[in-house]
Amino acid sequence: MRLPDRAEMEPTRSASASTTSPGRDGAPPDAGGPSAAEAAASAQEVRRRHVLYIQGYDPRGPGEYRRLIALELRRFARLWGAAVSIRPGLRDDDRTPSAEWTASFRGGEAHVEVRYETLRWDDLVQKDFAAPLPIKVLRGFVTLWDAVTSGLLWRVARASPRCAVAWSYPVVVTLLIAAICAAIGWAAGGWAAAHVPWALAVALGCALAVCLMLGAMHLVKRAGGFVIHLMDDGRSQRRYARRADAALHARVDQFAVRIREVAAEGGADEILVVGHSSGSFLAIDALARAFEADAGFAERSRSTLSLLTVGATELLIGLHSKGGWFRDRLRRLAAEPTLFWAEVVGPWDFLNFPHRDPVTELRLFPGQKPPNPTFRRAYLTKMLGQQSIERMRRRWQVFRLHFQFIMANEVKGPYDYFSLVCGPWAARSQFARTAKGSLMAPLPGPPPPPLPRPAYLPPLPAADR
Repeated sequence: MRLPDRAEMEPTRSASASTTSPGRDGAPPDAGGPSAAEAAASAQEVRRRHVLYIQGYDPRGPGEYRRLIALELRRFARLWGAAVSIRPGLRDDDRTPSAEWTASFRGGEAHVEVRYETLRWDDLVQKDFAAPLPIKVLRGFVTLWDAVTSGLLWRVARASPRCAVAWSYPVVVTLLIAAICAAIGWAAGGWAAAHVPWALAVALGCALAVCLMLGAMHLVKRAGGFVIHLMDDGRSQRRYARRADAALHARVDQFAVRIREVAAEGGADEILVVGHSSGSFLAIDALARAFEADAGFAERSRSTLSLLTVGATELLIGLHSKGGWFRDRLRRLAAEPTLFWAEVVGPWDFLNFPHRDPVTELRLFPGQKPPNPTFRRAYLTKMLGQQSIERMRRRWQVFRLHFQFIMANEVKGPYDYFSLVCGPWAARSQFARTAKGSLMAPLPGPPPPPLPRPAYLPPLPAADR
């Protein structure tokens, strides 16, 4: 998966608000009471935040993610008239493994220190990518066979037809290439049979078909169509659902240990665990293991621990016939009252499930409403400008759209990733604001009102307004 490229922008800095500035209602503050700055500072929920980020199925390491986040933070700061300061360097921790960097955010009277730590599994993805191309193709067919025989493909299609199309895309392309190459090989063998012995003609036809297929797949890989990438990703999900990937499950155990360590340190006002794409099911699994491994973890992390799953694909594990163990993990987090879990999906993203949250889709609590997750749909028109949307759709930038969940907005909207990462409000408060029709914001004071929906678009469903 390629990280989107952005032109680097310098951070913009805004002047601090004066202590004699008008109050929220426009009237000057009472000379004998607290100043606006003091009131804003006292209302700030988060001054230190520790983000534990788990990326999707991507061979790129935290260094590239740091560069992406640094660029996007500057765009975010420009949108809000705030200031960000990103400290140089990336500190590696081989125990988990993980890598972290720090940043400072100032907006109005709010000041937030952020530790951004990536819990790494890119090395395991790199090993998958290193496999020979013929092995990858064979694995792809095994994955398709498993999806059909286990019923996974039909369940995914029912939950999200677009996701089923995206999931099937690499195998369909491979089958199409195989059919074309087989037809060419058959024709070549038929021609050769008139000149050489039949057995030799068959061997020549088969060899030609195989060579053509491998060559075509190599060209597809070089062209950046992500066919091979998605094929590897599907295999990884299948092995994870069947608990056949011992290395990845051991890594998730290490993630759970690290989450418990951060909670035990007690230095953060909020611990925000973020899982993007395939990182969503790893984050859910790791957090559930953290709760199960330590009876006191829930009490120690009360009111400080939040989980954010974006562009989430955990249903690819939960809908698998062998995923009962993972459904138990989901049930554990859904019923945990000390945890705030929000899931954000987008109907414009082919690689997630935008219709229902995983707990509802899997019917884990029939007839009941568990505490988690808080389910939100994000819309591109409330994140990006019309030109950007049209350009990405025209160029069919599926992966760029999938990454928008962890990138800066161009307009102020009800979902803002960096307001959750840098803002003075906890995730629980930010999502409570959006539930009342307001927008997420990284600045102190009342939340801004929602922007009007563009006239050229149809009205949103009532639940998403």
